[in-house]
Amino acid sequence: MSRQHIPLKDITISTKGWTAKVIVEAKGMPRSSQRSPVKYQRMILRDSEGTKVQATIFESDIDKFSDVLTLYKTYYISNAIVKTILPQHRIAKNDYQWHINSKTVVEEVTEEYSSISVPPYNFVSFSEFSKYINSDAYVDIIGVVIHAYSPREIPTVNGPQRIQELLLVDQELIPKILTMWDQFIENECAAIVKNIKTKPIIAAYRIRIVSFNANNILVTDKNIYPAFQSKVLVYGM
Repeated sequence: MSRQHIPLKDITISTKGWTAKVIVEAKGMPRSSQRSPVKYQRMILRDSEGTKVQATIFESDIDKFSDVLTLYKTYYISNAIVKTILPQHRIAKNDYQWHINSKTVVEEVTEEYSSISVPPYNFVSFSEFSKYINSDAYVDIIGVVIHAYSPREIPTVNGPQRIQELLLVDQELIPKILTMWDQFIENECAAIVKNIKTKPIIAAYRIRIVSFNANNILVTDKNIYPAFQSKVLVYGM
C-alpha cells in the first residue's frame, strides 16, 4: 500500500517523523578509509523529483542491510540520521547526508507503487574524450575489458600509491586504459579480473579524463560495476 512521504528537498536536520520514498541509484562496496579502520558503505538515493542524497552505513550495520537497499529498487526509508556535509565530501548535490543504522526503518516498495525510474546513463564514446580532457566534467563510459595489468606502485605528491590498469575497448574498438587506485584494486578490479576470460563489459560513471597519458582515464569520484553481473554492484565513491 502506498504510504505518505515527503520529498528529499524537505528533509533537514530539524525535520521530525519523516518518511522518504527513494530508489537506490548507486551503491558502493564496503571499504575502510586510509586514515581510519572504520568500515563504511556509501550509496546514492534519489526521489521522484530527481533530488539525491548521499547515505552511509557503518560497521556491523553493513551486514544488516547487505540484502536490503538493492540497486535500482525503491524503498520507504525513515528514522535515518540527518547531518550536514561539507562540499568537498559531497557525491550528491545536497547539503545533507544520511547515516543509516540499526534504528533506520527500510521497507521495499512493491512494483505497483514504485513510480521512480531507473537513472539514465549518457555514455561517451572513447573518440569523444578530447572534449573532456582536464576539465571538471564527469563522463559515463562503457567498454569491454580485454586485459588486466598487474597492480603496481607509482609516486605521487601524496606519496606512493598503488594502481591497477585495465585495457578497454568500446564499440568502435578504440583502446583506452582505465586506471584504478588503492582500494579499487581490492574490490572492483578483483571482481573484474575474476571474469577476465569472459571479456566482461563494464560501465563507469562520474569519472574524469586526464591527459598525463593519451590512453589513460583517471578514476576519481566514480562508480564502476560489471555489466555482466548487474545484480552485484562493484564500484567506488
